[in-house]
Amino acid sequence: MKRKGKSILAKQLRYRLEYFLHLFFSFLVRFLSAGGVYRLGKFLGSLAYRFADKRKRIARTNLDIAFGESKSPGQKEQIIKRSFIQVAVSGLQCLWLGTDPKNKIHELIDQPPEGLETLKRCLERGKGVFFLTAHYGNWEAMGVYHGYMGIARLCSIARKLDNPYLEKIAMRLRTVSGNGIFYKERSPLKIVRALKNNCCVAVMMDQNMAKGGIFVDFFGKKAASARSIAALSHAAGTPILPLFSYPKENGRYAIRYGPELVFKKTGDKETDILNCVQECEKYLESVIRECPEPWMWGHRRWKTRPPEENGLKLY
Repeated sequence: MKRKGKSILAKQLRYRLEYFLHLFFSFLVRFLSAGGVYRLGKFLGSLAYRFADKRKRIARTNLDIAFGESKSPGQKEQIIKRSFIQVAVSGLQCLWLGTDPKNKIHELIDQPPEGLETLKRCLERGKGVFFLTAHYGNWEAMGVYHGYMGIARLCSIARKLDNPYLEKIAMRLRTVSGNGIFYKERSPLKIVRALKNNCCVAVMMDQNMAKGGIFVDFFGKKAASARSIAALSHAAGTPILPLFSYPKENGRYAIRYGPELVFKKTGDKETDILNCVQECEKYLESVIRECPEPWMWGHRRWKTRPPEENGLKLY
C-alpha cells in the first residue's frame, strides 16, 4: 500500500510539474512573434536532441527499419534532430495559438489549402469524410485551421492525455474553432452519427495499435494498425481523403487535402478491410518517405509484433 501511495504521489507531482512548465512556456511565447516562436522551438528541439537518449534510440531503430542502409548514419541523425525540432516547434506554436487563435493561425498557415475542391466533392455525397493523417508537421494547427474555414465540422479520434491538467488545455485548443474530439474508447457510435451528419472525422494511422489492430506492411515491416477507418468506410461508403500539413520556411505550413483514396471491393469484407488499411499505410509511407523530417520518429511504431514473431521485441 505504501508503494502504491508513493507511486500516486509521484504521478501527481509529475503532472503538476508538467502543468507548471506549460504555464511558463505559455507565458513566454505570448510575447513573441511567430518567427520568435519558431526560433525558440528550434533551440529547444536541438536541446532535446542532445539529452533525450531514449527517444533517440527509438528513432534510430525506426529509421533503420524504414530506410535500412539506403541512408547513412549521418543522414539518419539529421532526420532525428530535425524531427525533434519539428515536435518542439509545433508544441510551442500550439501554446502561442492559445491567445487569439483565430488571427494567429493565419500567420502559421498563410495560403489557402490545396485540394479544397476535392474535399467539397466528397462532402457532396452526404456520407461524411474520413481524413487519413499522421503526426506530421503541425497536425494540431492544421485542425484548428480547418475548423475556422467552416466547410464541414471536424471531429478527431484521440487518446485522452494522462495528465488531467494538460488534457483540459489540449481540449480547449482542439475545439476552439468548432471542432470535436472522440476518445478512442468511446467513439464508434459517435463516429457513425458524425458521418451521418456529413462531418469530417480525422484518424491518425501512424500509431502503434496495442489492441484490436490489424497487421499490414509499413516500410516493409509488419505494423499493428487501426482498422476502424477501413471498416466504417466499407460499411457506410465514406470517402477517405489524406490531410497533411507540410512545413515551409520560418515555421509556416502548407495544407493539402487529397487525393481521394479509392479501393476496389472483392466481395469479401475482411479482405477489403485489410486491403484498405494496407493502402492507407502505404500512402502514409509515401508521404514520410518523400520528406521524413516532419514525422515524429520517436514513437514506437513497430512495438506490437504479430504472433508468428514469437515475442520478438524491437525496442
